[in-house]
Amino acid sequence: MVTPTTEKSVCEDRKTRIMNKFIQWSLDWIPDSMVFVLLLTLIVFLLSLGFTEHGVWQLVDDYAKGFWTLLTFSMQMSIMMVTGFVIADAPPVKKLIIKLINLPKSVPATIVMFALVCGVVSWIHWGMGLMLTIIMGKEIAIRKKGRGIHYAYIVAIAYTSMNIMANGISQAAPLLSATPGNFLENIMGIIPISQTSLSPFMMTLLLFFLVSLPLIYLGIKPKAENAVEISEENYKEFTHVTPKEIVENRRIRPAERLEKSRILTFLAAILILVWVANFIIVDGIGNINLNVINFAFFGFGLLLHDSPNSFINSVKDGASTIYGVVIQFPMYAGIFGIISYSGLAIVITNWFLSIATPGTYPWIIFIYTGIMDFFVPSAGSKFVIEAPYLIPAAQQLGVPVQMVINAYGSGAQWANLIQPFWALAYLAAFKIKFQDILPFTFLLWLFVGIVCSAYFLIFPFGW
Repeated sequence: MVTPTTEKSVCEDRKTRIMNKFIQWSLDWIPDSMVFVLLLTLIVFLLSLGFTEHGVWQLVDDYAKGFWTLLTFSMQMSIMMVTGFVIADAPPVKKLIIKLINLPKSVPATIVMFALVCGVVSWIHWGMGLMLTIIMGKEIAIRKKGRGIHYAYIVAIAYTSMNIMANGISQAAPLLSATPGNFLENIMGIIPISQTSLSPFMMTLLLFFLVSLPLIYLGIKPKAENAVEISEENYKEFTHVTPKEIVENRRIRPAERLEKSRILTFLAAILILVWVANFIIVDGIGNINLNVINFAFFGFGLLLHDSPNSFINSVKDGASTIYGVVIQFPMYAGIFGIISYSGLAIVITNWFLSIATPGTYPWIIFIYTGIMDFFVPSAGSKFVIEAPYLIPAAQQLGVPVQMVINAYGSGAQWANLIQPFWALAYLAAFKIKFQDILPFTFLLWLFVGIVCSAYFLIFPFGW
């Protein structure tokens, strides 16, 4: 006799098998990002051979012309990633995280606080959000042990709140579009972030997510009796304190005093932040661009570290995150060169024009980006490749360019919820498997997909 309990168990087993197959397929078939860019180069090269008049040597020449066009953008993105790490790694920030975690007395209040803090910080700076969500998630797992909070659930909140809310002022496409002299300026001009990240259209969407996400997290929280908390092994490892290095009784060199002095970093930070404040007062917050954002975060990084030594040591640790940008962005620029100079951009633009209407184009961009981002999980580098044909198609359809940027960013963050690539840092830090968090991230993926699809279909031109 089949009981309701048996049916439920069979259904859960089927869901688990499907998810495990999906995860295994992702891990088996989605290669390293370096392999991605090489495969993309080959695909674009072959498409250009088949659909344009350029021959092999001309395409190599197109690749060479484009290869160096992203040097400025590469450095800008590198600085952004490192400064985010440096701020989140600062001792005052870590102390503040512990104080915040100790404030809520109940588990639901802890979850709401966690989601809100992670969301707001990730909106300001996705790199800082990535670091902070990991640090904060670990501390919650440790300090709330025994309160019945499922470990994988904590990791899922950290990962999804960062990804959904990272569609903010630090996202590459809006900031690049707002920066004078960017390599796409001749295609679309300058699009200030007051029309993209800071527009009423996007602020309303993200405010909705900021309010609704904590409620959803509470709704999908595993019951305390079913919770699997942090393992004893992880608990011991995360709470292990490294003995402080014994300082020898020796003469301190004058240069060493400067290296450990707070005065130099403090003065530099104040000068930078005063300049940023003056820029915002004179030009307005809607006109900030990638350079201004990076300058501000550089200043905050200096301010939060108590010496040049502390700052540069944090930079050294954060520099390990940018090797992909340094090597791969020029290669993406080469792909951009082939697409732009060979005429392939015109071919792809015409294809989009054949399937889209002004009312459906932003939604098509959202879905298209969500699919493509699963295979090329880097919104900044992918925008370099896709902008030469997405923007002209929008212009010919009469769709505001800023709506393409808004839909593009939303689609990229949506895809990341079920894409293992950006989860790797979380999986390594929390020592957990992707299949453990996927049941939670998949539900959020469905929710975000439905909300964004409805939003872009109802308001294709913004408001």
